[in-house]
Formats: sequence, C-alpha cells, structure tokens
Amino acid sequence: MVSRNLKIVFKIVLPALFFAFTTCSTQKNTALTRGYHNLTAKYNVLFNGKESYYKGLRNMEENYKDNYTEILPVFQYGDPTVAKAISGDMDRTIKKCSKLISLHSITVKPKVKDTKTISDRKREYFNRKEYNRYVDDAYLLMGKAHFHKHDFGLAAETFRILINDFKNDPVVHEAQLWLAKVYLENRDYKNAEELLNLLLSKEKFPRRLKAELYLTYADFYLRQNTYQRSVDYIEKALSLKMAKKQKMRCTYILAQLYERTGDLSKATDAYSRVIKMNPPYIMAFNAHINRALTFQQGSGRSGEIEAELNKMLKDEKNADYLDQIYFALGNLAYKEGNKEKAIQQYKKSIQHSTQNTDQKARTYFTLANIFYEEPDYVNAQAYYDSTVALIDPSFKNYDVIYAKSLNLTRLVEEINTFKLEDSVQKLSKLTEPELLTLIDRIIQNVRQEEERKRQEETERMLNEQYGRDIVDQNYQASLNPATGAKWYFYNDAAKNMGYKEFKMKWGNRKLEDHWQRQNKAVAMFASGNETDEEPAKETINEQEGDNKSREYYLRNIPRNDSMMEISHARLENALLNMGFIYKNDLKDFAKAKESFKELLKRYPGSDNRLVVYYNLYSIAKDESDQAMMQFYRDKIITEFPESTYARIMTNPNYIWEIEAEEKKAEKEYEEVYALYKAGQYAQVIFRSEEAIKRYPGNKLLPQFDYLRVLAIGKTSDTKVFRDGLNEIIARYPNSEVSEAAKNIIAYMNKEHPALLEAEEKTIAEKLYQFSENSEHFAALFVDKKSNNNQLIFNIINFNLDNFDKESLKIEMVELNTRQNLMLIKTFPDKTKSMQYITVFKADPNVFKDYDNPSVEIFVISQENFKTLMDDKSPDRYLKFYREHYK
Repeated sequence: MVSRNLKIVFKIVLPALFFAFTTCSTQKNTALTRGYHNLTAKYNVLFNGKESYYKGLRNMEENYKDNYTEILPVFQYGDPTVAKAISGDMDRTIKKCSKLISLHSITVKPKVKDTKTISDRKREYFNRKEYNRYVDDAYLLMGKAHFHKHDFGLAAETFRILINDFKNDPVVHEAQLWLAKVYLENRDYKNAEELLNLLLSKEKFPRRLKAELYLTYADFYLRQNTYQRSVDYIEKALSLKMAKKQKMRCTYILAQLYERTGDLSKATDAYSRVIKMNPPYIMAFNAHINRALTFQQGSGRSGEIEAELNKMLKDEKNADYLDQIYFALGNLAYKEGNKEKAIQQYKKSIQHSTQNTDQKARTYFTLANIFYEEPDYVNAQAYYDSTVALIDPSFKNYDVIYAKSLNLTRLVEEINTFKLEDSVQKLSKLTEPELLTLIDRIIQNVRQEEERKRQEETERMLNEQYGRDIVDQNYQASLNPATGAKWYFYNDAAKNMGYKEFKMKWGNRKLEDHWQRQNKAVAMFASGNETDEEPAKETINEQEGDNKSREYYLRNIPRNDSMMEISHARLENALLNMGFIYKNDLKDFAKAKESFKELLKRYPGSDNRLVVYYNLYSIAKDESDQAMMQFYRDKIITEFPESTYARIMTNPNYIWEIEAEEKKAEKEYEEVYALYKAGQYAQVIFRSEEAIKRYPGNKLLPQFDYLRVLAIGKTSDTKVFRDGLNEIIARYPNSEVSEAAKNIIAYMNKEHPALLEAEEKTIAEKLYQFSENSEHFAALFVDKKSNNNQLIFNIINFNLDNFDKESLKIEMVELNTRQNLMLIKTFPDKTKSMQYITVFKADPNVFKDYDNPSVEIFVISQENFKTLMDDKSPDRYLKFYREHYK
C-alpha cells in the first residue's frame, strides 16, 4: 500500500511542482507567471511589509511627545529619538520590500509574434520596465521606511528610482511628494519648493493626496517661520477629508498660527473647535489654556472661559498644572481690563509653580512688563530679576531682558538711596523720644511683615506638595518587605518622597555651586578664601545689622554737620543718577525731568547744575518743547558762558573749529614723531612741551608727553628717564602710554635692580612715618594656605608664658589675595614692641608644627598699619622697617 502511494506522489505531485517552478519563474513573462508573482507579492510579502510599517507608525504616535509651548510640527516624524525607537519595525518593512523586488520582479518582455502589428496600447505595455504591478508599491513603501528611520539619503535614492522607472504610473506623484519631504528634512528649501510647485500644477494629481500635499506645503512655510502662508495651506487641507486625529492636530496648529499672526479672534474659535473634538487630555488642557490666553475683550465669552478654568482648578489631574491655569485666568482678567485681579492671579501662578520653570519665568516676565508699563519700576525690577534668574541665555531677547534688569537694578539702588537719605534727614530733626517711638513702630511693622511673608512661604511650600497623597502611599508601599530591599536611588517611591521634601525646604533651585545659598556673592568669597585661621573681625555690630533693633536705624541718622553733609551728597548723587537712568536707559522723560528738577530745587547751587541743565535741554529738544529748550539754553549761556555746551549753542562754527584744532594737533604730532625717529631729541623735547601748552585737554596730550620722556631718556641718565616714566604713569593711569611706560620700567627693573631698590625705598619713606612713642603692633605676614591656626595656638601659649600681664590679643586681617596679616596687639610704644619680638625670636616653640617657620616677625605703628592696608605691599613696608627699627 505504501509503495502504491509513493508511486502516486512521484507520478502526480512532483511533476506539478516542477511545472509550477518552471512556468512561474521571473525569467518568463506569461499570464500565468504574472498572476502567480502578483498574487504572492500582494498577499504575502507586501502585506507583511505594510503590517510592520503601520505598526511602526502606531509606535511613532505613542512615543512622540509634543511640546505645547511651541507651535506643533505638522508631522511627527522629525524627532530622531522616535525614529530610533521605530527603526526595528521599519527594518522589517525594508526587508520585506527588498524580498518582493528581488524574488517577484518581472522585467523580461512578454513574447509577441509581430511587434509591428500590435496596437499602441499593447506597445506601451510591451515597453514597460516592470510587469509586476506591486513592485512600484514595494519601492514606495521601502522609501517611506527609510525616511521614517531618518536614512534620508537611501529614501531619496529609492524615490528617484520610482520617479525615473515608473514615469507613467500613478505612484510617481506620491514618490515626488515624499521626495519633497526629504528635501525639507535636509533643509533644502529651494528643491523642495520647486517640487511642491510642480505637484501643485499637475491637473491629474490624485485627490486622495491633496490634503497631504497642502500639509507638506504648510510644513515648508512653518519651518521658515512664514506663518501666514502656512495658515493658508492648513486651511485648504482642513477643507478636505482626513482622519479625525490628523484633523484635531491640524486645527490645533491652525489655532497656534492664528495666535502667532495676531488673529486672536480666529485663534480662540479654533481652540474652541479643538475642545469640541474631544481630543486627548494634554491637548484639551492646552486648548483650554490657550483659548483663555487668546481671548479678546468684547467677544462675550469671558464668563464661560473663566468658569471652565475654575473647574479645571478642582480637577485632581491638573495638580501639576495649576500654575498654567492661574496664568490663563490672569490673562483673562487683564484682557477684561481688571489689572488688579490679573496681578493676583499671576502671583497665584507663581505660588503654585512646581516643576514648570518655563511657565514660572513667563509669569515673572508678564508681571515685570505690567509693572514696567505702569510704571512701577521697583516692582518691575524684582520681577525682571527673577525672570533673568530662570531663563536660559539662549532665550529669545535674553540680552534685552538682561539689560533692562540691570538698568532697573541700578535705578532701584538709587531710589533706595534717595528714600533712605531723605528719611534719615527728616528723622534727624525729631527729638530723641519722638525718634525712638517712631523707630519702635517701624520695628513692629517689620516684624508683622516678616510674619506675613513667613505665612505666605509656608502656603507656597504646601502648594508645592503636588501629588502628596499618592507619593505618601507609594512610599508606604515601598516599606512593605514583600517588595524587597532597594537602594534609595533605585526606589522610585523613596526618591519621590525625598524630592517632595527637598522642594518643601528649598523650592526650585538651579543646579549650580552653592545652590543652597541665596547670597551667592558671600558663598563665592568664602570659597575663595578657605583657610584655617580665624575669620576677619566684623566691622559692624550685630545689633546694627539687625533691622529689628534700634541701632540699625540710629546708625544711619546724621547726628552732626559732617554726617549731614555726607547724607546730602548721597541724596544729590542719587537724584542725578536717577535722572540719567530714566533719560538714557528707560527713555522715561517725565521721570527724568522730575528727578533733575528735584535736584535743582533741593540744591540750587549744585556743582552738577551744568550737566542737569543740558540734560533738561536735551529732553526738551526730543519732546520739541521750544519754551523749555530756550529756558535751559539761557541758563547754560548765562551761568556757564565758558562751558563747551555754551560755546556750541552760541557759536555755530564751534564744532568745526574744534575739528580744525584737532587736525592741527595731529599734524604737529606727526612732525614731532618724525623728529624723534630722526634722532633730533632736543627738538622733540622743545616742541612736545610747546604742544602740551598749546593744546590743553587734547586727546594727543599723553602722546606728546610720552615722546618728550622718551627723548629725555635718550639724552639723560637712567634715573631721570625712570622718574619721567613714573610721571607718565601717574598722569595718565588708564592710557596706552601708561602701559608702555610700565613695560619699559619692568624691563629696567631686570636690567637695573639697584634702581628699583632705591625707588622702592624712596616710595616707602614717603608713605610711612616713624614714630617711637605711638602705639605699636607686633605682626607677621602669613600665607593663607599655611596652617595658621597652629601658629595662633602657639603664640597664645607663648603670650601666657611670657607676657601674661600685657593682655595681648591676636587678630587676623586680609592683606591681599595671597597673604594675611597676623597682628599681636597692643604695645604702648616702639620699645615695648621691640622687647616682645626679641623674646619671640628666641623661643623655639613658637613655630612648632607650623609649616612655614621662615616668616619674619616685625613691629608696626598703628598709623603705619593703616597705610600698609592701603598700599598692600609687604616688601615696601619691610624696607622702611629695616631702615628705622634696626
């Protein structure tokens, strides 16, 4: 029986298989082979390829995260991270398409008895390059898969094969459309535009691809920030049939574009349409927020929008987004003209900020602009300062915001100075009982304000406990032994609990050095001077630094004529600087005039009158106020007839005359320089001295003087030349000639060290005064990096053993960036201090365990100590010391 079945297999099945393989080969082009390969290609290979492709698209949609703070991209395929995530699916698609092309492509011509007698239709069919109707679909799908993998080179090559080999097939339109997308991804806008224009001009372009074409056009313009053209094409696309998700996305983008182009009414309507489409939660949330932000007064919807936003505040899902909702409510109130309510809502937005620092910066910036426009520059400064602290320097208009913040900070400092000096001058006129009563009242108000701020801070921290219940539950769950022990940073619940506690204590802090300190300047100073010795003595009494003590307020009140004079000088300078900032930086001419006029009112004989008059004249000119211009012009000419301002106003040719004088000076300098190069040094000295007299105040004055000294150096000894160079440095400290003179002196120091030594001794003799009977200190110059606490400990023991009755104290003060000055004080005169250091030098235990025992002890008078602290040069003082304290 088995033998009979085998015979049947060999006789029937094997011949059938042989027939199938031989007749269905791609080397034959018959109706049978075409049917076989079309069937296999479509329902086997191409089907599986499409399944992988669409799976990849679903993964792309799930993995792509939209940034709703920016205009959404038209298509979601631009993210490299997403492209990497779906590359596996796209690789399978490419593999299937390659298999279809390699195994099922038929390029052999069908057999025809006589090609001359066939019809045109059959002739066109005969001339085709490909006879499998699904090979072009495979090429198209393969090109798309390469595109979604961001292999744009392979994608373009594949689409070009389609365009060249299948010119008469409908698929060529879609291939050209995707090639245009490749150009867009490569930012080749010129070729992209040419191809899109070609497709748009085609009469037979498939209707099913029209929406895709319009959206690609919209993408083309959106990438180049041509928003209005992008709007036109998205509107066209939305007029055609498309999938619901795509329609929602396009409508949302359209709303954003309306908002960006300033058509806020249409933006509000578009956001409303998005909301009605029942979009995903995050899109719906942002649509609600943005609808409130684009709301226009008079549209009649404010009540409805406000009710929706208030409802969103109560939704637990929005716990992390309360800051955005309050910001939208603030915007709504501001658009309705209720500024006070808007400010309160914006402040609530800041209070409820948890993670979104971008939103917090946006709110700070909005409040800053509101206060700036009022104008309330003090509040504006505070909010601009907070904005700058949060935004990145790459932020658009960062430089403008930063400059405005700096200008306002300078202004507020001057305003505070003005208010302080004005207040203390008024307080100085009160009797002591009246003054103390007033101060006590101020202290009480300070305490109440601090308590209010403390309560606000507590409320803010409580608001930042977002998702508290969930986090607590997760944390408790993490304690369950069944979950197993985890290291802290592998335990999400424990991390979340720690994160919450950190934010409760510290709020939002940037990741930076000394993040826990509010005053970074203090931290930076401390970190730059970390030593083992005692800190420098406080110069201000603790009570004087406490704003809840009487001493804090009393120390600023002028008690005598000299203190009152200093106070007036500060007040006048503050008014002057306020005027400059208002006029030059903020362009607030009204406030500038107010400050300048207040200065003239308080100080009619001020030395700053001329500059104030001219600034008021300049403001009047900018405002075309002829009467005010004439008034201050007369003031300048009458009171300061010899000033440059007066000369310009009275002599129309004055500027021309000045320019002519400058050209004359330049020509003479060139002549003198030529004489110097020619070695005629006596003429250089004579003509330089004459030029200095003839052109006082000219910008070439330092150059003439420098040439004079160089000529002296050629005709006199080294000491005279050196003295001349020092005079140049002293006369023109921040000039090019000063630097040149310093370089020459530095060279001379190397070549003639004796001169430097003599000069240093001369300087020391001028700086310091010898006084035997004045109070003296013993002192040591110590390196900041040494273990100076050990030395202090040794000296204390030495003093107890040898000078216990003297009640000596040790104090450490900073001298320069490298050294501190250790003082042992105080001795009544030179003799006692010298006796001390004689015993000090003889004791071997003083420098025990100290890492720099070669330091020299010396003595210094109290007056010379003050000079040393100004001069900062240990070597210079020691030269004086060795000369006078032998």
